[in-house]
Amino acid sequence: MYTEDGFELRPIGDTMEIYASGEQFHETRPPVIAAFQALTSRMPVTKVLCDVRLATYVLDPTELEMRARATARALAGYRTALVCLANQHELMERTASNIRSQGGTAELFSGKGAAREWLAGKDGCRNDAKAATTV
Repeated sequence: MYTEDGFELRPIGDTMEIYASGEQFHETRPPVIAAFQALTSRMPVTKVLCDVRLATYVLDPTELEMRARATARALAGYRTALVCLANQHELMERTASNIRSQGGTAELFSGKGAAREWLAGKDGCRNDAKAATTV
């Protein structure tokens, strides 16, 4: 496990779980991405669960797009479940869309249970992605 102010990374089997918390501001290269890339270069990870429900993103529209693109570049090679609240949906959908445009796989979820099932290959859980927009 790796913890830094504002995020925590937990490798569990072939999945890296990322938990963001607190206020998140614009950074050219967010520390969570640098830590993720450093850890995944040393361990076999094929899936990512990114839970941002405890985070508040303080970003203007340009910064929002930059964050979505930077995150997508780091996660494009992984099956990625993004767990978010309804008010975080715009950033996470942009991130998922950018991941998909780079040939990756990403879905949004409102809870970790369904996200973990989807990561395990139980695609019937994909409908939970819609719940993230209605929560």
